[in-house]
Parts: sequence; structure tokens; C-alpha cells
Amino acid sequence: MPTMNPRSLLRSALPSRKGSATVEFALVLPLLLVLLFGIIEFGLVFKDVLAINQAAREGARAAAVGSTTSTISARVTASATTLNTANITTTRSYRTYTNGAWSSWTTLSDSGDVNAAPSGAQVKVAVSYPHTLVTGGLFSRIADPNSNRLTLNTSTVMRRE
Repeated sequence: MPTMNPRSLLRSALPSRKGSATVEFALVLPLLLVLLFGIIEFGLVFKDVLAINQAAREGARAAAVGSTTSTISARVTASATTLNTANITTTRSYRTYTNGAWSSWTTLSDSGDVNAAPSGAQVKVAVSYPHTLVTGGLFSRIADPNSNRLTLNTSTVMRRE
């Protein structure tokens, strides 16, 4: 009588697991893809946020030293090299401190070859940029569902020298 190998005896008693790894992978793949695309989308949004933060800082620095409003806008667009500069919206404003209180924000205008903010006032440059989601409708709940755009906003305030 031939002797049976204990391993082959054990293998014959257990159910076959052929194909189970493929099924498990098929179940986990959608989650992994959503995670991958989420990481990519977050990285692109973060890149654009950093770009508009730098653009607002450059514009506020130009406003703080007295540059004209057109020069401020030019500095904002020049410093946002990784963005579509046609989509950047810039607003410039200032406020003054008198009698222990800040005034409301007033739109910054020009006074000759400098801006109209008086020395010691706060100047604010706000930048807005519509980031288009590269993943399309996958993350449309965090953006405008009609256009798949997420509007990024930032502002920087500095003291007018």
C-alpha cells in the first residue's frame, strides 16, 4: 500500500483558493484608484494654493512700497508662472487706523505715480483662481459640479511704508 504524503493529504482536505487573490484585488482596486487620484488632485490643488499665496504676497509687497495698481496687478500675474494668468482675479484695498479703530476696507486707487494708501495704512491684495479638477467628476462634490472647478482664494495684508 502506497503511503500518502501528509502535505498532499492536507491539501486535498482544504478547499481550493485558486483565483481568490484576483477577486480580492478586484474588490480593492476601486478604493486604491480613488486614493491615488485623490493624492494627485490634492497635490495639484496645493501647488495652485502655494502659487496664489506667493502671488498675493508679491502684490502686497508692491502695494506696501507704493506701487501703482497696474504695477501691483503686473507683479501678481508675473509671480504666478505656473497658473493660467488670464483666470487670476486680483482685488486691492486699504484701510487706515484712526481714533483707536480701523476703518473699513477701501478700494485702492492711484494718486499720481503711487497708490492712494497713506503711510501706515494696511494694504491688502486678494487673489482668486479657479482650479479645474483634473479628475473630472470624481471629486466634484468639493467643487462646482457644473464646471468641475474649485475656486481658491487668498489675501495678504501688509503695512504701507
